[in-house]
Order: sequence, then C-alpha cells, then structure tokens
Amino acid sequence: MLFYFSHAVASVAAEPGNVQQGLLRADRRRRGASVLAALIAVLLIISMVSEPAYAEAPPAPQNNASPQRPLFGAFTYGGVWQGMEPVYDLEQSLGRRLDIVHWFMNWDHTYDGRLVEEAATGGRIPLISWQPHRQTVGDIAAGRYDDYIRSWAHGLRSAHTTVYLRPFPEMNGDWVPWNGQPDLFRKAWIRTVDLFRSEGADNVRWVWSPNITDGPTTPENAMERYYPGDAYVDVLALDGYNWGTVRDWSSWRSYEDIFAQPYERVAAIGPQPVWLAEFASTSEGGDKAEWIREMLASTAFPRITALVWFNENKEGDWRIDNVPATVQAAREGLAGGNQTATR
Repeated sequence: MLFYFSHAVASVAAEPGNVQQGLLRADRRRRGASVLAALIAVLLIISMVSEPAYAEAPPAPQNNASPQRPLFGAFTYGGVWQGMEPVYDLEQSLGRRLDIVHWFMNWDHTYDGRLVEEAATGGRIPLISWQPHRQTVGDIAAGRYDDYIRSWAHGLRSAHTTVYLRPFPEMNGDWVPWNGQPDLFRKAWIRTVDLFRSEGADNVRWVWSPNITDGPTTPENAMERYYPGDAYVDVLALDGYNWGTVRDWSSWRSYEDIFAQPYERVAAIGPQPVWLAEFASTSEGGDKAEWIREMLASTAFPRITALVWFNENKEGDWRIDNVPATVQAAREGLAGGNQTATR
C-alpha cells in the first residue's frame, strides 16, 4: 500500500500553462507530497504502538524438554529455606542454570509464597515435595484437612508460575507413614486434587512419585495399587539411588540397570511424561564421575523429560559437586543447556 501511494505521487505529469501556473502546481505537488509523507509516517507509528501485547502462557507439562535433553534440576541442602545461595552455588559449579528447584515441606507448614517466588526467579520451575508426616491418609480422605488443603490451593493459585506439587512421595515404601493403605491413599490424593481444582489452582501440576522398589515387595503394596488415575496425575516420577557399597545389602549399579525395570512399570501405568524426581549416586564402590557421564548420555528411557538430582551429603555423599571429577563430568554432560540465570 505504501508503495502504491508514493508511486502515484511521483508519477503525476506536469500540465501545460504559463510559468506562474507551473510554479504554483509544482508548489502544490511538493506540499501535497509532504503532507502525504507525514500522514504515512503517522499511520506507521500508530500501527506500531497499537500492536496488542500477549502474555506468555505457562509451559505445558508435556512440552518442557526435548527427548534429546531432559530438564535438569536439583534439591540442594536446606532446599530454598536457607535462601537461594545453595542453588546459585551449585549452578556456578555446573556452569548452567538449574531448570528445576526442588524442596520439601510437610503438612505442618503453612503455604509460603516467598519460597515459590524465589525458586521461580530466572525461569526456574518450582517442585515441592509435600509430606503429611503427622496427618494420616485416612483423615485426609475423610476431609479433616480440607481447610488446610484449600489454604495451599489459594496460595499456589496466586503464584505467577506453574508449580509442580509432589505429595506423598515414595508411597510404596514402608519408611513413610502414608504407606500401606493404597485404597485410602488414592482417595486422599483424589480429594486433594479436587479441592485444588475447585479453588481454581489450575497452575499446579501433580507429580506421582513412587520408589523404584516396593517395600515390602508384596502384591498388596505394588506401586501400581497407589495410582489414582490419569485424570489426577500430570507427571509420572521415580525415586532411586545408586547406593554403591554404602549399605551391607547394596552394591554398585549403573544408571540404566537401576531404572530399567521401574521405568517399564511406571511407563505402563499412564501416558504422561516421566521424571526422575529424586535420584543420585554415591562415590563408594565405583567411579561416580563415569556414572554421571553414562547417565547424562543415556537414551534408554525416551519418556524421561526431567532429571532432579538429590544434592546432599546424607546416608551417602550424594552431591554431584563433591569432588572436581564429578563436577567436570556433570559440566561436560550438561554443556549446551540453559545458561546460569541472573539472581
């Protein structure tokens, strides 16, 4: 359109007449061209400033990572309770930003929006493990804690980001108090999700995260029995560790050996993406740096879209940055990922 008007103005032919008339016509053409140019400039400015702005939509849980490179996150000692410095320190060691920041809260804690806001800075994804140590699944299923659940729903609804919530982790292990009653567990899970949805907390994604082994290993305690249904789970996850020789019953195992069978089981449960929500390797009994290299290079589990390392010196030294060799292995394997975020 702009080309058409400028071409029309430039192609006007001079009419015959006396010199004065010619000068007057030339002057009119010059003034007309100036006015037209000014009008075009104004229209261009208006079109640029009136362009509507669109808010960026939160990421869908199934599209957070490419199959070639899962997201990488970590739990750092103290979670975000001690501030973000442990997260920043780990990022500096790894030479990249953490995609996911993980921490634990129990059901005696009120919702703390400050922690979510800090964890979400720089585009990081908050992952909260939410554990009812003193509240039974029977009471939760019966509605005794509805007001408490709603208070969390209200808080998370106001968060300006997508939050991944991981309630009742490792439910198939007898070391947690919410183990052993799969029927009540499913009812408690469904009630919790329904309450969040009724309060409009649509930015919450639900992470169902059993342990890689059932404890006890009985049909009644199989991880599959605790599954509440596809409509109530956004992410299927697993917890598992390479214990090396830390325990009398443990031995050094490769990444693929540890997760092969559990991955098949959890992938058969539903169509959702799979995360390793809690995993790590000790140094005792093998080469931890090589374990990390093999883990980051593995393509054995195509539905895994996120890896969340447990970075604490606890039962074993699980830290990925405990010695220079493991740091170097991690840096090399994670090269090309997100750059370290600004604080």
